[in-house]
Amino acid sequence: MPSKDGKVGFGIIGLNYGAARCRMIQQLPDARLVAVVARTPEKAKQAAITLGVDWYTDYRELLSRDDVDVVGIYIPSGRHEEIAIETARAGKHVLLTKPMEITLERCDAIIRACQAAKVKLATEFIFRYRPCNYRLYHSIKEGKFGRMILGEFAFKCFRSQAYYESDAGWRGTWAVDGGGAIMNQTIHMVDQMLWMMGNPLTVVAHCGTFAHRIEAEDTGVALFTFEGGAFGILVGTTAFLNDRPVGAYGSDTRRIEIGGQSASATIQEDKLVMWKAESSDAPLPEVPSPAANVFEDYIRWIRDDGYVSPTLVKPDQSRKAVELVLAIYESARTGKSVRFPFSAKKVPDTF
Repeated sequence: MPSKDGKVGFGIIGLNYGAARCRMIQQLPDARLVAVVARTPEKAKQAAITLGVDWYTDYRELLSRDDVDVVGIYIPSGRHEEIAIETARAGKHVLLTKPMEITLERCDAIIRACQAAKVKLATEFIFRYRPCNYRLYHSIKEGKFGRMILGEFAFKCFRSQAYYESDAGWRGTWAVDGGGAIMNQTIHMVDQMLWMMGNPLTVVAHCGTFAHRIEAEDTGVALFTFEGGAFGILVGTTAFLNDRPVGAYGSDTRRIEIGGQSASATIQEDKLVMWKAESSDAPLPEVPSPAANVFEDYIRWIRDDGYVSPTLVKPDQSRKAVELVLAIYESARTGKSVRFPFSAKKVPDTF
């Protein structure tokens, strides 16, 4: 439960992805960052000094603290299961970076552990909190697009060979990353597609490795059919040279384009670049997002078991994103259409 001052205590495990999240937590009036965990004492101590919190290299010391209510786990995807289960058994709520895990079997093990411990579980998908994406989602749900016809979702970015070889080379591996460009980067667009288009029926996909020396794919394309009859197209690559600003890992381009019987819209890099409605020239309605980020969403959920938010990705939605990625890989491996629901229990090791 939150501390006497009413603030929810957070601990963060993993500082490659988690460092920026620490600052987000500290900016919230209802949250307190308690401690951080990193593999090396140097990284953990330096972050702790900068943030003004405690630090550990053994995450179990963090789990033993009574003032930690939620643990954010920001470590390589295929290492989530053990720590997430231990976190739940310690009575802490669990927040995972995407994806929840790299197999459905592991996802289910995490879900069962959290249910048994009666703690909450969510996965962070950051693009649900971007204002334009939420405006588009809200307009679709309000019926402004009419019957859905086509949705295109693209995450085309550039990652260098050095990116794949850093941090002991876990990225782009089947055992730890669970795949390549689709599981690691494009799963963000998988989530956006599910969020906006609904439940899929089938997928046909192709994957390949063109520009990197990695086990898994650096490029994939997939065609979906949906329950309402619409088509969905997913494109993901880490081999797309582009002129966008270079961040910590590389440069990204992202595009979402939705077409319905009554309206169409395009979002490019979180900016609305096109909106056209059949019956009106009015702009796409401005709709405030329910929460600024996943931590604000999570605090509300902790305080109210009945809290429902379209931006907070709870276990069923998070698991479904992994299911879709594994179905893409199965179709690419077999050359066949794959139907949903899809029940593969393990990650492939080749295409």
